[in-house]
Amino acid sequence: MRVSVSFLATATALAWACAESGPPPESPPPFHIGATIEVGAAPHGIRFSADGDTAYVALSGDGQIAVVDLSGPAVVARWDAGETPLDLVRLEDGWLVSQFRDSTLIRLDAAGRPLPDATHTVTPGPSLFTPGTVRGRTWITTEFSDRLWVIDTRTGTPTASHPTGDRPYPADVMWDGSHAFVPDLDAGTVSVIDLLNGETDATVEVCPGPPGGALTPDQVTYIVACGGSDEVAFVNTASFRVAGRVSGLGPRPFSVAVPGEGRYAVVNNAGGSTVSVVDIEAQAVAQTIEVGAQPIVLRVHPDGERVFVANEIAGTLVELVPSAPDLAPTTPPAPTEVVVVGMLHSGHLDSDRFSLDVVRDLVREIDPDYWLTEIPPNRWARARSEFAATGTVEEPRVHRFPEYMQVLFPLSLEMSFEVIPTAGWTEPMSDFRAGYLDAYARDPNRATEWAEYQAASAASTEALAAGGANDDPYWIHTDAYDEAYDIRMQVYAHLFDADLGPGGWDAINASHWANIERALDRHRGEGARFLLTYGAGHKGPFLRELRRRDDVVLLDVAAFLDRLAR
Repeated sequence: MRVSVSFLATATALAWACAESGPPPESPPPFHIGATIEVGAAPHGIRFSADGDTAYVALSGDGQIAVVDLSGPAVVARWDAGETPLDLVRLEDGWLVSQFRDSTLIRLDAAGRPLPDATHTVTPGPSLFTPGTVRGRTWITTEFSDRLWVIDTRTGTPTASHPTGDRPYPADVMWDGSHAFVPDLDAGTVSVIDLLNGETDATVEVCPGPPGGALTPDQVTYIVACGGSDEVAFVNTASFRVAGRVSGLGPRPFSVAVPGEGRYAVVNNAGGSTVSVVDIEAQAVAQTIEVGAQPIVLRVHPDGERVFVANEIAGTLVELVPSAPDLAPTTPPAPTEVVVVGMLHSGHLDSDRFSLDVVRDLVREIDPDYWLTEIPPNRWARARSEFAATGTVEEPRVHRFPEYMQVLFPLSLEMSFEVIPTAGWTEPMSDFRAGYLDAYARDPNRATEWAEYQAASAASTEALAAGGANDDPYWIHTDAYDEAYDIRMQVYAHLFDADLGPGGWDAINASHWANIERALDRHRGEGARFLLTYGAGHKGPFLRELRRRDDVVLLDVAAFLDRLAR
């Protein structure tokens, strides 16, 4: 780290402090109960207002939606919502409510009034909608017909469905809408559905009776509750394999919520009256909390930290609040240093100016504490374990980057940086984008737009060539280079982003940046130095975001290149 602290002095001071005051106090448990609110008969699905001040709870036993003022806390209104409302999701101009028994979805206006002629029939057993929406879509499983339905949240209309395994329970969907993970209760499997290309990518055997699960915030792991074995299983979202298990939960684990940065998973034990808090990294139960009879549904609050539990038999809504950490006195936070290096990927292999030897020496000169890489988080564990075991990496996404294969991994043996994978790339997104652009280029009805894009590409190439050689690291690391590259990408975004969705230029950069920012926030104030390496075209969008942060000092790559030239 850049902050100079004597480890020996610190350790000695800590030893004296412990000798004088005894052992340090135990850390507080991860969560404690906040409010407990009586809402009505058989509460299930939970939603929140955008500001988080109001909760909406589907009462399948009362045929109502309870509107809960969380500041009270108290139920302030009840809406009639059919015979067995199991869940609701917000639409542009109201709500959509799932009716479990009559296999319909009914629309309510923003004030909770049923709309005439606004009922959509789906296949038998519609249960809970996915926790979030992606680009105007949400999804819902139909338990007795083995389908996952796609719902347009602008109109509330079902637009398509995908086959699942036997008796699907509520699904979760990746941030980009590329994959749905569906627990199949009777099959003991998780169906992994490629939503962009309409295919089932995998059927993962997990455990007896999986009724629910959730993705971790970094999208690396799908944590599935195992109702038949009182455990949870961890499914890697790249390999689609079970990567770990935690046993010793309460009776009949039913669903999962992962709040905050993803340290803990909260699991409701529907066969009793508790929730289990699982430490994800340690893969162990960290806490068991009494919440009420038959906890059935969990939802993370919009603040990202609190978790709300609907207790079906108790008829209550219980708030779980994260415990405040014990804060020791700290020194003033130090700024974070960031060096953004644009990569040429395979272009390094043919370059003398910016060869892999230059990249290697540049990294040594920068001497980062953390290296933020263009590696998807869900592929890093395999790549790291392969290198540790054999000295080589076969993971296909990582393998395609020579700067990682020939620089990062070898340097990891001689330097002490921590690698943080941050890429938002997914394979279905990439496949969909390639197919879309190929079809667009050959579509005679889009010839004018394609010609516009080709002209922008030519103008961008000309501007890049006018500024310097395409492998000159000094030229690559200028604002003028970013502006020249943007000529092409601005037109690309204008023409294609709406259809490409997660594969659009702005969307993929936003996805990368979300992971980058999460890493910066996690280490804020340490005085650490970060190296950020992505394809050179991504450098401009990242620099614009970094310049908005008041805790970041950007270091000029040219200064490090100058040192190499001495």
